[in-house]
Amino acid sequence: MEQAEAADLGPGLSERVAAALREDIISGRIPGGSKLNERELSARLQVSRIPLREALPLLEAEGFIHSEARRGSVVHTFTLRDAVEVFDLRLQLEPFAAASAARRVAAGADPANLLAALEYARTGESGHQASGRNSDLHEEIVHLASHDLLRRLSNLLNGRVRWLFRLTPERDTPGMWEEHAELVHAIADGQPALAEALAGAHVERGRHASLPHLAGRLPSEAPARKGRRPRSQD
Repeated sequence: MEQAEAADLGPGLSERVAAALREDIISGRIPGGSKLNERELSARLQVSRIPLREALPLLEAEGFIHSEARRGSVVHTFTLRDAVEVFDLRLQLEPFAAASAARRVAAGADPANLLAALEYARTGESGHQASGRNSDLHEEIVHLASHDLLRRLSNLLNGRVRWLFRLTPERDTPGMWEEHAELVHAIADGQPALAEALAGAHVERGRHASLPHLAGRLPSEAPARKGRRPRSQD
């Protein structure tokens, strides 16, 4: 067993396992409230339990799972409160990211990748793939902003944003793409004040359009937890 476990301890394996589980949770393949069965997940992902156990704290830090006494790791149930908090943080981070990206373009940075991400968001398929493309576009703005602390904070939030996008497919409309186009072109033209204003308006429009739909789909609060399980050290 030790030899089998050692064989799959490649660099970044736990991060890849975390990414696979994150996608399963965001897509709904692993629904909220589910207990993560290590044996089943190890078999499906074809890894030993060591990288799986190393991946769980990464997902817990991002708020995708939590530990409960006598149940182990449980998938977080996305709530209306979560959605409100995601919009609250997006309203703080995205206007700053857009303004920072526009200032960098004005100073000579190349917006070609951002423009390509916008075109990809326009031409791709709808549904879950669209939620990923929209998230990719916002992540490209953060990348262009070239602000290390902003990137760290955004990385913690990105999964929740993608989760939110998947839960609101009705927002994937030509109007939403037009909002993105206005924002991207303001950044590409090196106009930080305009980019900041458009980013804030985009988030607020999303909040106004999304929360009434989510109120009928999501619980207000997550179920009460049964207690935190001390994580095994073996």
